[in-house]
Amino acid sequence: MWAKGQGRTLGLGAKFTLTVLVILACTMAANTLYSLHTSTRFHEKQLVERGRALGRLISLVSPEAILGFDFLLLNEYTRQVSAQPDVVYGVILSPAGLPLSAYIDRVDPLVLARVPETASSDVLDLLRQLDGEPELIRLEFPIVHNDEQLGRFLVGMSKHTLQRESRRQLEFQVTALTAIVLFLSLAIYLAFRLNVLFPIQALISASRVVGRGQHALVEVKTEDELGQLARAFNAMAEEVRKEQEKLHRQANFDTLTGLPNRLMALDRITHAISRAGRTSHRFALFFIDLDNFKSVNDSLGHAVGDELLVATGARVQGILRDADTVARLGGDEFLVLVPDVTNEFQAEDIAERLVRAISQPHVLSGRKVVARCSIGIVLFPENGDTVAALMANADNAMYQAKAAGQGSAMFFTEEMNTRLHERMQMEQDLNQALELGQFEVFFQPIFDAVTQRHRGAEVLLRWNHPGRGSISPSVFIPIAEATGQIVGIGDWVLEQTCLNWAAWQRDGFAPGFLAINISRIQFRKRFSRRLAELMATYGIPPQALELEITESVLLDDHDHVAEELNSLRAAGVTLSLDDFGTGYSSLSYLKRFRFDVLKIDRSFVAGLPDNAEDVSLVNAILAMAKGLGLDVVAEGVERQEQMTYLANQGCSLAQGYFLAQPMDRNAYQAFLEDIRARNTRAVPVSSRPRITLAG
Repeated sequence: MWAKGQGRTLGLGAKFTLTVLVILACTMAANTLYSLHTSTRFHEKQLVERGRALGRLISLVSPEAILGFDFLLLNEYTRQVSAQPDVVYGVILSPAGLPLSAYIDRVDPLVLARVPETASSDVLDLLRQLDGEPELIRLEFPIVHNDEQLGRFLVGMSKHTLQRESRRQLEFQVTALTAIVLFLSLAIYLAFRLNVLFPIQALISASRVVGRGQHALVEVKTEDELGQLARAFNAMAEEVRKEQEKLHRQANFDTLTGLPNRLMALDRITHAISRAGRTSHRFALFFIDLDNFKSVNDSLGHAVGDELLVATGARVQGILRDADTVARLGGDEFLVLVPDVTNEFQAEDIAERLVRAISQPHVLSGRKVVARCSIGIVLFPENGDTVAALMANADNAMYQAKAAGQGSAMFFTEEMNTRLHERMQMEQDLNQALELGQFEVFFQPIFDAVTQRHRGAEVLLRWNHPGRGSISPSVFIPIAEATGQIVGIGDWVLEQTCLNWAAWQRDGFAPGFLAINISRIQFRKRFSRRLAELMATYGIPPQALELEITESVLLDDHDHVAEELNSLRAAGVTLSLDDFGTGYSSLSYLKRFRFDVLKIDRSFVAGLPDNAEDVSLVNAILAMAKGLGLDVVAEGVERQEQMTYLANQGCSLAQGYFLAQPMDRNAYQAFLEDIRARNTRAVPVSSRPRITLAG
C-alpha cells in the first residue's frame, strides 16, 4: 500500500515538475533574449554618445590649432581620441577633404582585415574601405570658426567589444538558465519529501552540531508531533548556547573591567598580523602600565584600586575608535591595538591622547585620584613580526618609558625615539619662533623675461634658529601645517609684506608687485577677510599683491575654495597657480577656478633648452596659457640659455639665481635704490604684462 502510494506521489511529482520546467524555461528564455536585446541597444547608444562627446570636444579645441597650422597639436588631439577604448580612427579633414591629421588604431580587427601591420595605407582609401562596415559606427563633426568651416572631424567607433560582450552575456545567461532549471527540477521533484523526512534529518543534524558544542536551532513549520519535537529541541539548544556564552566570556574577557583579556588580546594581534600581511598595512601596539598603582591599593584600599582600573579602561575606550582593541592584560597593565597606523607620528599622537586621558583626575568613592601611566609603543612590522616579539618589545619600551619618568611614552627603536624627539623639539621651537622674532622675510626679484626689467618680487620665509642656524622651509613648513601654526605664521608674513610695500612706496621706490605663497591650511581660515583688513590698514592697492596658491588647495571643498577665490578676485588681487604641472594639474581647475598667472616649476625649467621632454612641457604650458589669457612666470632660471629660450617662446616673467638671489629687506631696498639711481623705473603695479607668444 505504502509503496503504491509512494509510486503515485512520485508520478504526480514528476508530471508537476515537467510542466513547471517547460513554463519556466520558456519564460526565462524569452526574458533573457529581451534583456540581451535591450542591453545591446543601450550600450550601443552609450558608444554613440561617447563618440559624439569626443567629436564635439575636438571640434571645439581644434580651430585654434588649424588656424595656427599647429599640426603637432592636431596630431596630439587625434592621438588622444584614438587612444580611447573602441575608437578605430580619428581623422581631421580639410574643407577639400584632405587629411590634416589622422590616427588609426592599426591593431583593431577591422583595420587588420584590410591593411597588414607592416604595410602603409592611404587614410582616405582606408576610410572608403571601412565605410558601410556593419561593425563600425561612423560619426562626423564640422570644425567651424567664426561661421567659417575649417574642416571636418571623423571618428570611427567599433562595435567589436560590444558584440563580444553580448556573446559573453548570452553564454553566461544560458549557463545560468541551465543551472537554475536543473536546480529547480531537483527541488520540485523532492518537494513532497520535505513534510516528514527533511524535518527529521534536520533534527538529527542539529543534534550532532549541539553535541560538538556549537549552537543550532531547527525551523518549526508545523503544529504536529514533529513541530512539538522541534520546539523541545530548540529549548534545549538555547540553554546550551547560554551556558557556552557564559564560559566563552569567562575565558576571553576580564571579569572586572569587561574588556578583552590577555588571551583574546593575543588572538586579535594574531589576526592583525595576518591581515597586515595580506594588505601590507601597519598597526601599532601600546603597552600601558599605571605608575604607582600599588600605592593606590595600599593607601585607599583594593576596592578603590578596582574602581580605578574600571574607570581607566572606560576612559581609554572612550578616546579610541570602534575598530581599535583595548584589553586588560592583568593587574594594572592594559594593551591597545590600533590597526592601519601609517607612521610613527600618528602613533605618537595616539600615545599623547592616552597619556592625557589617563592622567585626568578620577573621583572614586568620594576621593580625587590622579593616575599616571607609562606607555611602550611598537609598530608592525618594524618592531617584530610575531606576537611574542611584539609583546616583548612593547614591554621593553614601556620599561624605558618608566625610566624616563611618569607620564611618558616611548617607541621601541632608538631611531624612532631620536626622530620623534627632534620633531617634538622643532615643534616646540617653532611655537616660539614667531614670538622671539626668529622669522625673516626675503624677497627674490621677478623680471620681465624679454627686457629683464624689474617687475616685482616673490616673498620668501626664512627661520633663523639660534642653535641650528637657517632651517629650510621644506623642513618646518610641513610641521607648521600639521600643527596649525602656519595660520599665525602666514598672517605674520602677509602683514610684513603689506608693511614693507607701503614703506617702500612711501619712500618713493617702485617695489612692483609682491607675490606671497598661501598655505592650504591658511586658506581655510577666512583668508580673504583678513587680507582685506590688512590692505585697508596699510593702504595697499590690490594690484600690488599676487597670491600664489598651490594645487593642493584646490583639492579641498570646492564650494569653499570657489567662494574664497571669488572674494579675492572681487578685491582685485592677482591669483597665481603655483608649481603648475607638478601635482594634480588639471584643465578642470583652470576652467572652474579663474587664475591670472601660471608659475612653471623649476624642475621643468632646469632642462631647458636641451631636454626635449622639458621643452615640450614648457611649450605646452605656454600655449595653454596663451589660449586662456594667462601670464606665465618661470621659476629657477639659472643660465643665460634658459633665459633666452623662455624669452623667445613668449614667457612673461622669470625669476632665479641667474637674475637675482633672494634678499633680505635691507638688501632688497638697496636693490630698489639702485634701480632708482639708474633712473630705471619699474612698471606700475596697475599694469601687469600679458603673455604674447612668438609666432
